[in-house]
Amino acid sequence: MHYLNLRKLNATPSTNLELKNCLKLNKINSGDVFWSLNQTHGRGQNNSIWLGEVNKHLAFSLFSRFKKLKYEWLYAINAATSLAVLNTLSSFSVPNLSIKWPNDILSGNKKICGILIENQINKKEIKSIIGIGINLYQESFDRKLPNATSIFIETKKKIIIDDFLNQLSVNLETFLGLCIDSSINELNSLFHKKLFAWNKKVKFKKDNKIFVAKISKVQLNGLIELEFDDGSVDTYYAKQLKMIY
Repeated sequence: MHYLNLRKLNATPSTNLELKNCLKLNKINSGDVFWSLNQTHGRGQNNSIWLGEVNKHLAFSLFSRFKKLKYEWLYAINAATSLAVLNTLSSFSVPNLSIKWPNDILSGNKKICGILIENQINKKEIKSIIGIGINLYQESFDRKLPNATSIFIETKKKIIIDDFLNQLSVNLETFLGLCIDSSINELNSLFHKKLFAWNKKVKFKKDNKIFVAKISKVQLNGLIELEFDDGSVDTYYAKQLKMIY
């Protein structure tokens, strides 16, 4: 992919929306990024609201084209993005990092980052708007967010935002560069090494019922494969399940 071209927005409803508007007008190139410390109407998975204090959370959205990735391996983009964020956080001493399916980065058992990727697919390529929300400087969170944390809470340090953006950009270029057919196995292996509760039993909620199953793997189409005590295996989309951890 091309080197990233970062543009700061002093305030915006949504960095993803800004990129989508540029895409509609055909005024965008692969590698273009909008970022802001003041996003007012960010979204997460399944239209959930991404809440963050002004100047204390990072909203970062990247546009990228993928021409050498099979459509059925679309989740590779999520995997690569997650690894890029995780490695960036690790370089700033955030401890106990893992990737929680389908789109969160955890420090311990608390969420420090959410990822939302919106794709457009045609016969020639995949166009992706990759949205990343990272809690930077928050010292506390609302009671409605008991499982949230920030870089500051975990490290007791206030990072320099330019240093963080530079490292994140380098890691995104590296890991998104693996989103080609010939590198899929390497990417998949790296992803599973950081997958939260991989090969462990976890509680899930589906249709208001709670059950326990072992996480066998995440397929490159995004489905999670669960193994039950009787040896049976089943797969689920993200919208079907909620992990209880």
